Amino acid sequence: MYNAPILKKAVEVIKLIVKENKPLGVTDIARSLSISKSTTFGILKSLDEEGFLVKDPLSKKYSTGSTLFELSKKILRTTDVAMTARPYLERLLEAVDETVFLGIREDDAVKVLDVLEPQKEFKISSSIGSRMSLVAGVVGKIFLSAMNDGEVAELLSQKGLRRYTENSIVDGEQFLRETAKTRAQGYAVDLEEYMNGVRAVGALVYSGHFPVAGIWVVGFANSMSDAKLPVVTSQVKATAEQISVSLSPFLSKGRGMQLTGEPVPWAPRSPNP
Repeated sequence: MYNAPILKKAVEVIKLIVKENKPLGVTDIARSLSISKSTTFGILKSLDEEGFLVKDPLSKKYSTGSTLFELSKKILRTTDVAMTARPYLERLLEAVDETVFLGIREDDAVKVLDVLEPQKEFKISSSIGSRMSLVAGVVGKIFLSAMNDGEVAELLSQKGLRRYTENSIVDGEQFLRETAKTRAQGYAVDLEEYMNGVRAVGALVYSGHFPVAGIWVVGFANSMSDAKLPVVTSQVKATAEQISVSLSPFLSKGRGMQLTGEPVPWAPRSPNP
């Protein structure tokens, strides 16, 4: 059987970066795979050009790119994500008694796949299928935490940061610090940054090493008090991890609306009388 050595090496490079789940440099990859640095550099350059990997301009290290992410989304259908996540989201709703969201990234927006609302008079509501900005509130923090700082900075330079409330983060450097913090701790908190009087906690859902969705809990500040936030945070993290474990078999080992001039996707609502 014909064997293409360079193709095999390229696949090994991708598998290594996916397995390590962290950015790797040319020397690290060459040493791990016993490939010459010149060959490794050529492979990385080609994979970067095709979007399978992305090079951080500061660290010069490589991580998984958008092409791998898009392929993973095609393999793992949104119906698989929603159906798999639903029982875990129901338990999360019961535990926190606040509105629970499930969403996926679509280009430069986040689309809501599922919404579970508590049985209480005042709550946060949204429609399934609504889209929200990728650079707003807790949604922005969790989804952008899957990107490296260089990618986030480039996106922010294109989209900018809108001030929704007095607590909104509009400074690019501060937002980068927030995404780095989210990346390190595995969750994000929004303290009235997107809507006045509303708080949120969110985390990414993975299949293997690839981020495929996000979950977030949203509630009024008087309900999601300082005392309740740690409980909500631990529940959100645990639920995201449980869904990730359930989704991982779907992939081989590897990893809303625009708001300007349009209705806010998270709208306070009370039940009909």
